[in-house]
Amino acid sequence: MACHLVLAVRPFDQGKSRLAEVLSKKERIALNFKFLYRTFLVGIQVFPPHLITVVSRSDAQLKAARIAGAHALPERGESLNDALLQGAQDAVARGATAILSLSSDLPYLEAADLRAMLEAPADVAIATDEAGLGTNALLLRPALAIPYRYGAGSLAAHRAAAEAAGLRVAVVERPGLARDVDIPADLDLLRIERPEFF
Repeated sequence: MACHLVLAVRPFDQGKSRLAEVLSKKERIALNFKFLYRTFLVGIQVFPPHLITVVSRSDAQLKAARIAGAHALPERGESLNDALLQGAQDAVARGATAILSLSSDLPYLEAADLRAMLEAPADVAIATDEAGLGTNALLLRPALAIPYRYGAGSLAAHRAAAEAAGLRVAVVERPGLARDVDIPADLDLLRIERPEFF
């Protein structure tokens, strides 16, 4: 099975807008860069760089992906789900039989978390967020098994789509996959636990 990793990434100056009340634009850009950089460093411990696709509207991000040996794909869609579908379709055209999509704002992510997703005994493995409502990573076997339904209530939406298609579903609960940074309280905790991000 050839599994590819797909990262759909907002331009650094647009990501983490909910932190704008506590971080300047320059600080958000720096933090978003560090998030993506660390996600990529973890990703290449499990995936060869050429099996990693970065989908973005940012020329700088695409250039960085190419330099790192990843596949860079200029984003054409209007949403995260569009970008992930674009990345998955492109990966399938390059031989992917399975796709792992992953949020890039997971500062606690470790290689073991990605391996846990790949080893999940299911056709569709969903890594939930801390609230148990959202999706922070999604493994699809086969690669285009269900539509991407990221957004509010995405855990239930992905599970329902998989069950409707008659696919085996597993929910993966791991701190490295669940702990994202969306609000100032998340950021405060990250400052204490991972000061190297600042």
